[in-house]
Amino acid sequence: MSAPFKVQLEQAYERHVLLAVELLDAVTMTRVSEGVKVVVEGLQGKAIVNPSGCFVWLKENNAVIGQISVDTGVLPYEEVQRDASQVTLPLTTIELQPQVGYAFAPGVTGLRGTLIERQIAPPEPVGDARIRLRWLDDNGTWNDSPTSSRTNARSGDFVSILRLAPKQKPDLNSNGEVTVRLQVSRNGSTRSSNHLKLLQGRITDPTTLNPLKFAWDELQP
Repeated sequence: MSAPFKVQLEQAYERHVLLAVELLDAVTMTRVSEGVKVVVEGLQGKAIVNPSGCFVWLKENNAVIGQISVDTGVLPYEEVQRDASQVTLPLTTIELQPQVGYAFAPGVTGLRGTLIERQIAPPEPVGDARIRLRWLDDNGTWNDSPTSSRTNARSGDFVSILRLAPKQKPDLNSNGEVTVRLQVSRNGSTRSSNHLKLLQGRITDPTTLNPLKFAWDELQP
Protein backbone atom coordinates (compact mmCIF):
# COMPACT_ATOMS: atom_id res chain seq x y z
CA MET A 1 0.00 0.00 0.00
CA SER A 2 1.08 3.58 -0.45
CA ALA A 3 2.67 5.51 2.37
CA PRO A 4 0.53 8.10 4.23
CA PHE A 5 0.29 11.31 2.23
CA LYS A 6 2.79 13.95 3.19
CA VAL A 7 3.15 17.23 1.34
CA GLN A 8 6.80 17.36 2.48
CA LEU A 9 7.52 20.80 1.09
CA GLU A 10 9.11 23.29 3.43
CA GLN A 11 6.80 23.59 6.40
CA ALA A 12 6.16 27.26 5.65
CA TYR A 13 4.67 26.31 2.28
CA GLU A 14 2.34 23.52 3.41
CA ARG A 15 -0.63 25.83 3.87
CA HIS A 16 -0.29 26.97 0.22
CA VAL A 17 -0.94 23.55 -1.34
CA LEU A 18 -4.14 23.42 -3.41
CA LEU A 19 -4.00 19.90 -4.85
CA ALA A 20 -1.75 16.85 -4.78
CA VAL A 21 -2.00 13.86 -7.13
CA GLU A 22 -0.65 10.47 -6.12
CA LEU A 23 0.02 8.00 -8.94
CA LEU A 24 0.16 4.33 -7.94
CA ASP A 25 1.26 1.32 -9.95
CA ALA A 26 -1.92 -0.79 -9.80
CA VAL A 27 0.12 -4.00 -9.61
CA THR A 28 2.68 -3.14 -6.92
CA MET A 29 0.83 -0.21 -5.30
CA THR A 30 4.06 1.82 -5.29
CA ARG A 31 4.17 5.48 -6.24
CA VAL A 32 5.12 6.50 -9.78
CA SER A 33 6.58 9.95 -10.41
CA GLU A 34 9.25 9.58 -13.10
CA GLY A 35 8.48 9.35 -16.81
CA VAL A 36 4.92 10.68 -16.48
CA LYS A 37 3.33 14.07 -17.07
CA VAL A 38 0.32 15.28 -15.09
CA VAL A 39 -1.76 18.26 -16.26
CA VAL A 40 -4.73 19.80 -14.44
CA GLU A 41 -7.09 21.96 -16.48
CA GLY A 42 -7.85 25.32 -14.91
CA LEU A 43 -4.51 25.68 -13.13
CA GLN A 44 -1.78 27.97 -14.42
CA GLY A 45 1.09 26.58 -12.40
CA LYS A 46 2.98 23.41 -13.16
CA ALA A 47 3.24 20.52 -10.76
CA ILE A 48 6.00 20.21 -8.19
CA VAL A 49 7.07 16.64 -7.44
CA ASN A 50 7.55 16.53 -3.68
CA PRO A 51 10.02 14.25 -1.83
CA SER A 52 7.35 11.59 -1.25
CA GLY A 53 6.66 11.33 -4.99
CA CYS A 54 3.34 13.20 -5.26
CA PHE A 55 2.54 15.89 -7.84
CA VAL A 56 1.66 19.12 -6.00
CA TRP A 57 0.03 22.36 -7.19
CA LEU A 58 0.13 25.49 -5.06
CA LYS A 59 -2.91 27.67 -4.47
CA GLU A 60 -3.91 30.14 -7.18
CA ASN A 61 -6.38 33.01 -7.16
CA ASN A 62 -9.77 32.05 -8.59
CA ALA A 63 -8.58 28.55 -9.46
CA VAL A 64 -11.20 26.14 -10.84
CA ILE A 65 -9.89 22.59 -11.01
CA GLY A 66 -10.93 20.73 -14.14
CA GLN A 67 -9.89 17.47 -15.76
CA ILE A 68 -6.72 15.70 -14.67
CA SER A 69 -4.75 14.12 -17.53
CA VAL A 70 -1.89 11.68 -17.02
CA ASP A 71 0.46 11.09 -19.96
CA THR A 72 2.44 7.92 -19.24
CA GLY A 73 4.85 8.37 -22.16
CA VAL A 74 6.79 5.17 -22.85
CA LEU A 75 5.94 3.58 -19.50
CA PRO A 76 3.79 0.41 -19.69
CA TYR A 77 0.68 2.03 -18.20
CA GLU A 78 -2.60 3.19 -19.67
CA GLU A 79 -3.07 6.94 -20.00
CA VAL A 80 -5.63 8.40 -17.60
CA GLN A 81 -8.23 11.17 -17.54
CA ARG A 82 -10.26 12.13 -14.47
CA ASP A 83 -12.97 14.77 -14.68
CA ALA A 84 -13.58 17.43 -12.05
CA SER A 85 -16.15 15.30 -10.21
CA GLN A 86 -13.45 12.68 -9.55
CA VAL A 87 -11.02 15.13 -7.95
CA THR A 88 -10.64 14.92 -4.16
CA LEU A 89 -8.95 17.73 -2.23
CA PRO A 90 -6.31 17.93 -1.03
CA LEU A 91 -5.18 14.52 -2.36
CA THR A 92 -6.39 12.61 -5.41
CA THR A 93 -5.07 9.08 -5.84
CA ILE A 94 -4.98 7.52 -9.32
CA GLU A 95 -4.03 3.91 -10.03
CA LEU A 96 -2.09 3.38 -13.27
CA GLN A 97 -3.32 0.24 -14.99
CA PRO A 98 -0.77 -2.02 -16.73
CA GLN A 99 -0.62 -2.36 -20.50
CA VAL A 100 -0.09 -5.69 -22.26
CA GLY A 101 3.70 -5.20 -22.32
CA TYR A 102 4.02 -4.69 -18.55
CA ALA A 103 6.76 -6.88 -17.01
CA PHE A 104 5.01 -8.68 -14.17
CA ALA A 105 7.01 -10.04 -11.26
CA PRO A 106 6.34 -13.62 -10.09
CA GLY A 107 3.35 -13.90 -7.80
CA VAL A 108 0.85 -11.88 -9.86
CA THR A 109 -2.27 -13.68 -11.07
CA GLY A 110 -3.89 -12.64 -14.34
CA LEU A 111 -4.17 -13.23 -18.06
CA ARG A 112 -3.33 -11.67 -21.40
CA GLY A 113 -5.90 -12.02 -24.15
CA THR A 114 -7.69 -10.42 -27.09
CA LEU A 115 -11.27 -9.20 -27.45
CA ILE A 116 -12.92 -9.57 -30.87
CA GLU A 117 -16.44 -8.95 -32.13
CA ARG A 118 -17.10 -12.56 -33.21
CA GLN A 119 -15.30 -15.75 -34.13
CA ILE A 120 -14.76 -15.10 -37.84
CA ALA A 121 -11.70 -14.75 -40.05
CA PRO A 122 -10.19 -12.26 -40.14
CA PRO A 123 -11.20 -11.33 -36.58
CA GLU A 124 -12.40 -7.78 -35.89
CA PRO A 125 -10.74 -6.44 -32.71
CA VAL A 126 -12.75 -4.56 -30.09
CA GLY A 127 -10.84 -1.56 -28.79
CA ASP A 128 -11.31 0.58 -25.68
CA ALA A 129 -13.49 -1.92 -23.82
CA ARG A 130 -13.19 -2.09 -20.04
CA ILE A 131 -11.90 -5.43 -18.71
CA ARG A 132 -12.12 -6.76 -15.15
CA LEU A 133 -11.68 -10.17 -13.51
CA ARG A 134 -14.24 -11.60 -11.10
CA TRP A 135 -13.04 -14.38 -8.81
CA LEU A 136 -14.61 -17.08 -6.68
CA ASP A 137 -13.66 -17.12 -2.99
CA ASP A 138 -13.54 -20.07 -0.59
CA ASN A 139 -17.10 -19.29 0.54
CA GLY A 140 -18.48 -19.65 -3.00
CA THR A 141 -18.98 -15.89 -3.45
CA TRP A 142 -18.02 -13.99 -6.60
CA ASN A 143 -15.88 -10.88 -6.06
CA ASP A 144 -14.70 -8.08 -8.34
CA SER A 145 -10.99 -7.41 -8.60
CA PRO A 146 -10.38 -3.72 -7.72
CA THR A 147 -8.31 -3.22 -10.88
CA SER A 148 -9.61 -2.86 -14.42
CA SER A 149 -7.94 -2.23 -17.77
CA ARG A 150 -8.83 -1.38 -21.36
CA THR A 151 -8.36 -3.25 -24.59
CA ASN A 152 -5.88 -1.81 -27.08
CA ALA A 153 -7.66 0.52 -29.49
CA ARG A 154 -6.18 -1.17 -32.58
CA SER A 155 -5.56 -4.80 -31.67
CA GLY A 156 -8.10 -5.54 -28.93
CA ASP A 157 -5.29 -6.99 -26.80
CA PHE A 158 -5.48 -6.64 -23.02
CA VAL A 159 -4.00 -7.78 -19.74
CA SER A 160 -6.15 -8.16 -16.63
CA ILE A 161 -4.92 -8.98 -13.14
CA LEU A 162 -6.36 -10.36 -9.93
CA ARG A 163 -5.36 -8.27 -6.90
CA LEU A 164 -6.40 -9.71 -3.54
CA ALA A 165 -6.40 -8.13 -0.12
CA PRO A 166 -4.35 -10.01 2.52
CA LYS A 167 -7.43 -11.56 4.13
CA GLN A 168 -9.13 -12.57 0.87
CA LYS A 169 -8.88 -16.27 -0.03
CA PRO A 170 -9.77 -17.60 -3.47
CA ASP A 171 -11.26 -21.04 -3.97
CA LEU A 172 -8.26 -23.04 -5.25
CA ASN A 173 -8.50 -26.45 -6.88
CA SER A 174 -5.94 -29.23 -6.45
CA ASN A 175 -3.78 -27.72 -9.21
CA GLY A 176 -3.55 -24.35 -7.46
CA GLU A 177 -5.92 -22.69 -9.91
CA VAL A 178 -8.41 -19.96 -9.08
CA THR A 179 -11.81 -19.75 -10.80
CA VAL A 180 -12.48 -16.45 -12.56
CA ARG A 181 -14.76 -14.83 -15.09
CA LEU A 182 -13.76 -12.14 -17.54
CA GLN A 183 -16.11 -9.15 -17.27
CA VAL A 184 -16.26 -6.84 -20.30
CA SER A 185 -17.98 -3.43 -20.47
CA ARG A 186 -18.49 -1.36 -23.63
CA ASN A 187 -21.07 1.15 -24.84
CA GLY A 188 -23.04 0.94 -21.60
CA SER A 189 -23.34 -2.86 -21.69
CA THR A 190 -21.55 -5.44 -19.52
CA ARG A 191 -21.07 -9.12 -20.32
CA SER A 192 -19.12 -12.01 -18.78
CA SER A 193 -17.24 -15.06 -20.00
CA ASN A 194 -17.71 -18.63 -18.85
CA HIS A 195 -15.58 -19.84 -15.92
CA LEU A 196 -11.82 -19.81 -16.46
CA LYS A 197 -9.08 -21.48 -14.43
CA LEU A 198 -5.96 -19.40 -13.81
CA LEU A 199 -2.88 -20.70 -12.04
CA GLN A 200 -2.42 -18.54 -8.95
CA GLY A 201 0.74 -16.43 -8.94
CA ARG A 202 1.35 -16.27 -12.69
CA ILE A 203 0.13 -14.43 -15.77
CA THR A 204 -1.57 -16.85 -18.19
CA ASP A 205 -0.50 -16.03 -21.75
CA PRO A 206 -2.06 -17.07 -25.07
CA THR A 207 -0.78 -20.29 -26.61
CA THR A 208 -1.36 -22.11 -29.89
CA LEU A 209 -3.82 -24.44 -28.19
CA ASN A 210 -5.46 -21.70 -26.14
CA PRO A 211 -5.21 -18.32 -27.92
CA LEU A 212 -7.37 -16.61 -25.24
CA LYS A 213 -9.50 -14.79 -27.81
CA PHE A 214 -12.84 -13.73 -26.38
CA ALA A 215 -15.72 -12.90 -28.74
CA TRP A 216 -18.10 -10.17 -27.59
CA ASP A 217 -21.12 -11.91 -29.16
CA GLU A 218 -20.37 -15.10 -27.17
CA LEU A 219 -20.18 -13.39 -23.77
CA GLN A 220 -23.21 -13.63 -21.48
CA PRO A 221 -25.20 -10.64 -20.11
